[in-house]
Amino acid sequence: MADDRDDSHDLAERWRGLSGIPVEAAFLHAYRNAGAARLGYPLTPGVFLDDTLVQYFTHGRLEAPGPATPWPVGVARRTDLGEHLARALAGTEPAPESLGVFEAALDTPERRTRAGSSVGSPITWRGTPTQLFQRDVVRLMPVSPGTRRPVRGNLGELYVGLTVDERARGDEQPSPIDRPVVSTPEPVIAPVLTYHHTRGADAFRDHLTALLDEGLTPVSFDHLVAALEGWATLPPRAFALTFDDGWLGQYYDALPVLLELRVPATFFVLPGFDRHGQGHMTLDQIREVRAAGMTVGSHTFNHARLPSLIRRNLGAAQAEVVLSRADLERDVDGVDYFAYPNGLYDDDVIRLVRDSGYRAAVATVRGLVHSLDRRFELRRVGANAWGSLAATRTAIRQAAAIDGVESPI
Repeated sequence: MADDRDDSHDLAERWRGLSGIPVEAAFLHAYRNAGAARLGYPLTPGVFLDDTLVQYFTHGRLEAPGPATPWPVGVARRTDLGEHLARALAGTEPAPESLGVFEAALDTPERRTRAGSSVGSPITWRGTPTQLFQRDVVRLMPVSPGTRRPVRGNLGELYVGLTVDERARGDEQPSPIDRPVVSTPEPVIAPVLTYHHTRGADAFRDHLTALLDEGLTPVSFDHLVAALEGWATLPPRAFALTFDDGWLGQYYDALPVLLELRVPATFFVLPGFDRHGQGHMTLDQIREVRAAGMTVGSHTFNHARLPSLIRRNLGAAQAEVVLSRADLERDVDGVDYFAYPNGLYDDDVIRLVRDSGYRAAVATVRGLVHSLDRRFELRRVGANAWGSLAATRTAIRQAAAIDGVESPI
């Protein structure tokens, strides 16, 4: 039990380590599985490159790809940053040394596997003979007058230290590494659709395809909240999908369609609630949802009515909010978002959710406008998989009218 508690504590702390920067929720288990020795510690917070969330570490970069990429959407992957660095340094003076001199630093099979293939020929960069590998860099460093030895370097640190123009050339697009400082971010206008039950994969596919055919662009909930916080930009007519309660139909019907159509979604689940035998996902199925690249958020343990519970038994309310997150962070992945069961909340519940470390929370109040000062009561639009596109279009238009903004469809 001590090991479980220690592990849970480490996850909750997000391995802030030497830098004081937390590992992003989307990368929490990928970071643990890769090992701190392979990735080092975070150098930057998460940033968005187009629709891909990235975070730089001492020895590399993790990505959660968006729909615009050829990679599985939302599935954390380690970038072969050496290839990006090679593009950034194209035209750099070649070094006279042979590749074998640098490979001497990769003196174990594990290090050779970790480094990957060499990228290009040796170069002289910042006065030092350097060889890039897919996931590592080796430089000839002076150890005494006239003597150098190959030393493995910190690939992530080198990449973060590039100029803005060099990084843009390396990533083939503008690549910020710092979040912009925005004192008062503009409100975000986007439908956040809420599903509960589904009625089969075919019906859900027809419903979702109709929304995409209307010109709506799917974005992850991470992307939407980042835009709300002022450090990301949403595409025109963006919308996000959420699923409440963790029903089995979401796993069997919705998840395959989301993967087929490359649409990210967030599942607000009840860990352990399958014990009641009412048709909810097991922990293993929740893990599969996350492994497929979907975001997982907490919906408490017992679908608790929090406003009344917090008045009757504060400790029980704290367990529903705090421990449900801890369980998911230990067993599934990082959890930044919360959905109020039955859409019930008040100021005390908001305070509890906020103080428990969540980044945002969703309600069931209709609307399309989301602002930073109301990030713990983000509005949503109910979507009925049994209904027609016309019904969903009407619901979105009504939500737009409530907020006094133009409907995206």
